[in-house]
Amino acid sequence: MTRFILGATAAAIMTIVFAVLYLISFPFDSRNRVFSFIAYYWSRAVFMATGVKVRTVGLEKIDLSKPYVYVSNHASLFDIIAVVVGISRHIRFVAKKEIMRVPIFGLAVSRANIMVDRKSGLDGARSLENAARRISRGDSFILFAEGTRTRDGKLQPFKRGAFSLAIEAGVPVVPLTILGSYDIMRKGSLTVHGGTISIVVDPAIDVSEYRGRQGAFALMRRVHDIIEKNYITVKTVGIQPSAISADC
Repeated sequence: MTRFILGATAAAIMTIVFAVLYLISFPFDSRNRVFSFIAYYWSRAVFMATGVKVRTVGLEKIDLSKPYVYVSNHASLFDIIAVVVGISRHIRFVAKKEIMRVPIFGLAVSRANIMVDRKSGLDGARSLENAARRISRGDSFILFAEGTRTRDGKLQPFKRGAFSLAIEAGVPVVPLTILGSYDIMRKGSLTVHGGTISIVVDPAIDVSEYRGRQGAFALMRRVHDIIEKNYITVKTVGIQPSAISADC
């Protein structure tokens, strides 16, 4: 609980300060570079306050100058900031619209990312179209394919949206396997445990051979298999993330 209080207090103070600074700057920052800068150092500060560390395996397998659709499992609130610190501060998120209700912070987040009403299929489709347009301008997005955080630490079935987005935008999919975050802060808990979050990066998957709805399902199964293999290797066999040979 102490770690949570420290982290929450630090996050609250920094959120107010950084959100105000960003809102002042965004009329002059069409690519949201200021948001990226703020999000990175905000995330770093939260990790420092809570004693959580991040390590990334396989980052050399992708070219960070290119746009991608990153697809990941989702086990903790810490997953988002782990990706910002461990992969790239410039990754954008498809986030739930409820965040916009948070004063100041919600407006700042909605400016740089894509907000979606998860209860509305039409709104979800429009959000993916918006993300596809952003990708065509060079932005990368991450989507948590399970749709919500796991409650039991196990990998859940994936949803198709992330893969339809990649096919529509014509950009590669990068599978990310996030390990260790479930043990740091579980869904429904306010307890934060110190530890290390490991992110395993697999090589980008060319989506040019995938078409339409059936192609999205096939791509979804392929990425699920990759992430599940990494998940099982570490969770069951006990091999360390650094020892995983990431390949398709």
